[in-house]
Parts: sequence; structure tokens; C-alpha cells
Amino acid sequence: MIIAKDIKKMLRSLEVECDHKKSGTAADRRYRRADVTWPATIRAERGHACLHEEEREVSGIIKDISANGARIDVDGLFFEKNNLLLQASQLGAIRCDLVWRRGNKIGLQFSEDPKKIQEKLQELIPGFNDILP
Repeated sequence: MIIAKDIKKMLRSLEVECDHKKSGTAADRRYRRADVTWPATIRAERGHACLHEEEREVSGIIKDISANGARIDVDGLFFEKNNLLLQASQLGAIRCDLVWRRGNKIGLQFSEDPKKIQEKLQELIPGFNDILP
């Protein structure tokens, strides 16, 4: 049985998730981002992070991407958080976790090795460089 304390705790958790780091700047990032407009889908598979009994999938557009994550505008609500699968024709399938959400915009952090993704992005986007400090 869910009680008021549990509901308040869940709501606070959602607020923290939505209110991702606002003070970060491009200089704070470990990896360079590139603006793109790549169609993609994000899927939570049954048995992984899915809150529902069946697989859950939402379509969207990747708006920017780096070697360790992406910002995506999605076409619906998406609440699953962990062990997600991002699929785009340019990238193939990449495992990731949701790290923030603001309306229909979500931020994903890739679970795979950033160096592998960096290499793929350098093939797709000429001049895409890593700016590690």
C-alpha cells in the first residue's frame, strides 16, 4: 500500500530528476557535443527497467550528442530510467540510462565505452574531437 510519505518521496525524486544541473557550461563537459537531427527510438525492454508489463518504446529526435550521452526530444512521455536501448540508423543500438527529463526533452548517458562511441561519431561527423581536460 502506498502512503502519503511514499508519494511525497516519489514526487521529490521526480523534481530532482527534472531539475538537472543548470549551472553546467560547455567548459564543464568532458566531451564535445555536436548538434544533430537524427531520428531515434528509445526502448525499455520487459525484464529490464520497464515499469509496465510489456516493452515500452518512444520515438524522438536526437538534438545533440557526445561520446557519453545525448539530448533527445521525444514524442511522448517516457518514465523508464535504466537499462534503456537507444536506436538510430546512424549509430545502431546503444545501451543508456535516463539522467534528466524536462517535458518532452530527455538526457541520456551512454553505458558503453565513450572511446568506442567517440570513434563512431568521428566517422559520422568530420572534425568531431574529444576535448578531455
